[in-house]
Amino acid sequence: LVVLLAACGGATPRTARSTTGAIAGLARDHDSGDPVAKADIRVRGQGDFEPRAATTSDRGLYDVDGLAPGRYQLTARFAGQPVDVVNIDVRAGETMYVDVLFTLGRPEPLRVDYGDKAGAIGRYRPPNLGETVSLIEGTVNDTSTRERVPGAVVTAVSGQGTQQTISDDHGRYRFDLTPPGTYSISAYYNISGRGQIEVRRSQIEVAGAEAVMVPLWIEMGR
Repeated sequence: LVVLLAACGGATPRTARSTTGAIAGLARDHDSGDPVAKADIRVRGQGDFEPRAATTSDRGLYDVDGLAPGRYQLTARFAGQPVDVVNIDVRAGETMYVDVLFTLGRPEPLRVDYGDKAGAIGRYRPPNLGETVSLIEGTVNDTSTRERVPGAVVTAVSGQGTQQTISDDHGRYRFDLTPPGTYSISAYYNISGRGQIEVRRSQIEVAGAEAVMVPLWIEMGR
């Protein structure tokens, strides 16, 4: 999915006097966490006739620089699956980090609104999911290293009750939910000498027969 993902991101300074910005990130497989090499990346600004193109490296990394400040759309494609990330606001002197999460083997198109206050949440509709069931899945990640975090306690809370699980060896979690509705997803991790590190995302709406991919980012190095 893009991600996540589905697309997740943030901004960091590029050069002190730069008049342009950049979009960079990591493409990987949602299930395994492995980097996705040779994915096609296209970045198009509002009013652009031709997109800027890039290909992910063997480590799944890409970088599109020299972008004029403004709003952009990124389209990533691999193994027949397109992932669109819209409303990426590029600022002069900054790199916008947009990670792309592919759901390999589940080639439904994914669309992520980077400008959504809820963050980079991807949505798709699995063909085998009934109308009375919904799915929330995702990964727990370290903001500084971008590595997955296994062993985090992940909780889903709604007006109907609470579910809890542990992120697996690849940092993945999943909730099969009945009924669909509005959920809060949180994750925490205990670090020796520092106590409990927690992240929470609220007001995540999921419809029947819909899968929502929610990446969770923990500041492990804080």
